[in-house]
Amino acid sequence: MTKLPHILKKEFLQLVRTPALLAILILCPVITVGLVPFGLGSKVRVKAEVVDKSFSNAGYDIVSQLAVSKHIESVKLSLSEEVSMKKIERGELDAVVIIPENGGNCVIIADASHIVTGQNAVAYISRELVKPVQKKGFEVTTHIKYATGEDNTHYYLVSMIVLLIAIVGCCLSSLSVVTERDNRILEHFRSTGLKASAYVGSKVLFFTLVGLAELIVGLILARIEFHLNVAGSYLDYFALGICFLFAMVNMGMLIALHSKSVVQAIYVLVFLFMMMILLSTMFAPLDNMTPLWAATRFINPFFWVVDGSWKIVLKGMGFSALWLHYLLLIVMGAVMQVLNILKINYSH
Repeated sequence: MTKLPHILKKEFLQLVRTPALLAILILCPVITVGLVPFGLGSKVRVKAEVVDKSFSNAGYDIVSQLAVSKHIESVKLSLSEEVSMKKIERGELDAVVIIPENGGNCVIIADASHIVTGQNAVAYISRELVKPVQKKGFEVTTHIKYATGEDNTHYYLVSMIVLLIAIVGCCLSSLSVVTERDNRILEHFRSTGLKASAYVGSKVLFFTLVGLAELIVGLILARIEFHLNVAGSYLDYFALGICFLFAMVNMGMLIALHSKSVVQAIYVLVFLFMMMILLSTMFAPLDNMTPLWAATRFINPFFWVVDGSWKIVLKGMGFSALWLHYLLLIVMGAVMQVLNILKINYSH
């Protein structure tokens, strides 16, 4: 028992002398309790348009009614149903309210790419429309292009495929670099005159190809087991996956080069993965977050690949609509690759 205080003191000193572990200890409650709830709430700020085919004042009445709701971010009269449907396809609208020519039941068309968002959009709009159209009733439908799978399976399946290639690309590259450094293999490579840029580039190329192979396997399994079809171009989707893997492999190497052991690298990876995934809209829409935390998406590769994957796989969008996704993933990967090269040169 007399040794116990000394053992506890040793563990405490070891903890405070390890900056990475100490940072995780401090940031963990801040992130999980102070930040994550902003990304997991059920509140939705709906963007809607009203299509008035009756050419009456009913359209203006509905716009006025919806505009006062705290759940409606924006609402206006639409030029036509076709224009509004295009906006839903581009992700610019959450719902469209259509007033028929014959004055029958109003129709609410909701974006069902995320079932919770679609249900909430219908609920908030219906609540506000009770008074102006209470005698006419409602008809609720979903944009058929997004109604894929059962119980929103395809929506989360796309996210799981992203998580698959992230784990392969980031974790395997990190483990490889830590192992080679601890076994002095990296030092041996450097003694042969191998440039840091060549070492980093070869790692990025190899694990990007491995991750791409995993992506193909994941798509095949998703097709066989869950009947998932890619609505957009496979070429666009693979290009997005390559850009994401470029960033994740470099992130894994960056963590490895700054970690003192495999265990420390794993701790940092788990912490970063948890934080980035919960802020990526994988489980809740971006509108659920406060503007400050929503802005973290600009340095979060998970956000851009998840958002881009949904739009390519489920909505059939192409490169011209998603060029920013590709660009930011490449920029993030390039910055981390430069840091990796500098770290190796500085350390050796």
